Amino acid sequence: MTRAVPASSQAPQHPTTGVLRSLRPLIEASCLADLGKVVREFADELGAIHHALGIVERTSDGNVLRWLYEDAWRWWEGFRAEFPPLVATAGWRTGQMRIARRALDDGLPSPAHDELRRLGAHSALFLVAEGLHPGDTVACFALLFASADALARGGLRAQVADLCHHAASLLLDAYLRLPCQGSVPAPGPTRLSARELECLRWASVGKTGGETAQILGVSERTVNFHLGNAFAKLNVNNKQAAVAQAILQGLL
Repeated sequence: MTRAVPASSQAPQHPTTGVLRSLRPLIEASCLADLGKVVREFADELGAIHHALGIVERTSDGNVLRWLYEDAWRWWEGFRAEFPPLVATAGWRTGQMRIARRALDDGLPSPAHDELRRLGAHSALFLVAEGLHPGDTVACFALLFASADALARGGLRAQVADLCHHAASLLLDAYLRLPCQGSVPAPGPTRLSARELECLRWASVGKTGGETAQILGVSERTVNFHLGNAFAKLNVNNKQAAVAQAILQGLL
């Protein structure tokens, strides 16, 4: 028999939930303008002052970078050198997050610092992400922040890299599904059991498997079993990606 969870033990909303929910419209995106709107709303949720999304296609003639959306014309130009090392596959482990952060207080003087000062910014984040089904196309995401406090105010500082990586992956998948790309439509929402959803809700607020087990009154092995089932249904391989997919699909 499934044990009812007291109302007081319901998982609170994590600060990242609102950010991830801004990605939900990707499910029905049908044009580049739809993707641009999602990028803008996601960046606004993070408090970024500039943002840009690009697509890199690996061809026999080399990598071709095409920027799909930018809020200010070529604001990223002074950071162009940050992208080639991220796009290159050499030197990166399979599944490793390819990300670079430049900040005025990182103690590493570089041309990027001059560009940050010129733009009146404190830090910049650049990352490359593959989609759910890795192939010859990757997404490049760039964000610029005015101050070190921009993310701290929303309690997001520790999660920003993961959030941006999820967003870039989901944006790439949405881009590849656009009618002009000749791909198949997105599948319908995944159906998760009540227990799978419970375990994901607690994972979304940072609870470990052991902590979730104690809250729900079950064994940690049972929690991991339900999470494993959720991973398989959502076509992901870790809790962070599962939570992102579940929120994207409106399940959380």
